[in-house]
Amino acid sequence: MIRRPIQKSLLHIGEGNRGVHASYLQTSLSTSSVALSPRAPTPRRQHAPYASVGLAGSTRAFSAQSQPKLAYEWIVDGKLIPQSKVDVEEVGDKEVILFLHGLLGNAKNLRTPAKKLTEQIPINALLLDVRGHANSTNSSSSKFAPPHDFQACVSDIFNTLHTLGFVGDRSPTAVCGHSLGGRIALEYVHRLCGRDDDNRGGGGDDATTIQPPKQIWILDSVPGQAHPSVHNVLNTISSLSLPISSKNWLTKTLIEEHGMDKGVAMWMASNLKQCVGKEKGFEWIFDLEIANELVDNFTDQDFVQMIQDVTTIAPPPSKQSTIHLVKAGKNKEWTPQINSNLQSIPSYQNNAPESTFQMHTLEKAGHWVHVDDCEGLVSLMADGLRRRR
Repeated sequence: MIRRPIQKSLLHIGEGNRGVHASYLQTSLSTSSVALSPRAPTPRRQHAPYASVGLAGSTRAFSAQSQPKLAYEWIVDGKLIPQSKVDVEEVGDKEVILFLHGLLGNAKNLRTPAKKLTEQIPINALLLDVRGHANSTNSSSSKFAPPHDFQACVSDIFNTLHTLGFVGDRSPTAVCGHSLGGRIALEYVHRLCGRDDDNRGGGGDDATTIQPPKQIWILDSVPGQAHPSVHNVLNTISSLSLPISSKNWLTKTLIEEHGMDKGVAMWMASNLKQCVGKEKGFEWIFDLEIANELVDNFTDQDFVQMIQDVTTIAPPPSKQSTIHLVKAGKNKEWTPQINSNLQSIPSYQNNAPESTFQMHTLEKAGHWVHVDDCEGLVSLMADGLRRRR
């Protein structure tokens, strides 16, 4: 069988201080062949402005007993504090920013910008493994029930924040998500602005609910459906039988039998962990079933309309959120049509300082903006957070 090679140029393999990165997957998840206009309905689920009917899109009842808590780690004053070694009270009274990684990634991917940011401004960073990834998988102590979609991912975050006590005045002041994580961040603020029932945690007042963040930083998440190449990669690795005998075998098989670029194959091998128990070999550090369902959810999200909902219809000033969309200058998926759709959102106002929706471009960065231009990204975020409303 002749297989079409997975091209390095298409998948934007990147090199960073941690070696080969999963740029190909992150880029694919940000790419789009369907650009949504500000008022266009999504294929399956619509989001109406919350001034009229409310943004909440879920009737799931919050339950600390039934919902799993996500794995996390802290970055405090530029230093990593693993989940197992932190007392939340020791984190102090500084404001908190959440970091959400991309598909098949994990919290470690965003450590560097989180460290640099917390060194520059008085804020702590809480890095989460989203459901189905790294230490937040069904192979860990938590079990994640379907459906596996963005709403479920947000409910996981709500549960984690309630469990840690970051509600009311201690609610995260900002959220930063890369690629898939950017989409989840948008869903998060969209639901909070709608006073979602999942957020109440048994109470109804502001002291027991998570408050909307002042700022949302979306890193190179392109509106529309996932690029076909990401399905190609997911289908390829899903076809392999587990356990996998060795990382070298996986790399060789992906290159020789599936036409995968060497860098991509090496990245996939880095996503293996040794099987637990008596079984020999390796398994994935992510849950492929959950990953596939999350990708299928891309077309359900009306990205542009949700930005308009959050930033155009003004809530009380104390609950106003500003969305910052950071685009990679080298990502060709930012087409004129997509940019035009985003610029037509009323809150954009030509990127005026008072705009509640702002767009920034890091010209020398590819999709992994936090690797390709970490200094530029952190400078943008630090300046924005200093000037936050």
